[in-house]
Amino acid sequence: MDDRPRFDAKYLVGIQQVDREHQQLFEIVARVYDNLGANDPTPEAVTRALVAELLDYTATHFSSEEHLMAAAGYPELEAHRGQHQHLLAQARDMEMRAAIGDRHMPVELSHFLYRWLVEHIEASDRKFGEFVAARSAESRR
Repeated sequence: MDDRPRFDAKYLVGIQQVDREHQQLFEIVARVYDNLGANDPTPEAVTRALVAELLDYTATHFSSEEHLMAAAGYPELEAHRGQHQHLLAQARDMEMRAAIGDRHMPVELSHFLYRWLVEHIEASDRKFGEFVAARSAESRR
């Protein structure tokens, strides 16, 4: 597919663990794109497995990120957690629709998660990175 997701330095938030996990999310989304864009029809089981991997890793990343936020005393943790929960609910609903035969849903889900990931990194995760950087700068004074 022409619009294959690619991780870029502009998505770095300055927290190594979060940045590594974001890069992994981009790689999984790209594999879903590659799988859905293949010329040969892909068995539904393969598509479902990739989508499940994407959603499972997304949930793992969210948990990891929220743990880091709690440890840092991030004041926007609860709002951030709410964003994560909302996304996972939407994504799980799409996954279920794909499982019951909506053939377009894996494509829609991968596009949705990619757009959401980019927007979430740029709007919310970057704030957390700035918070951690400011705290680090304060502690060095």
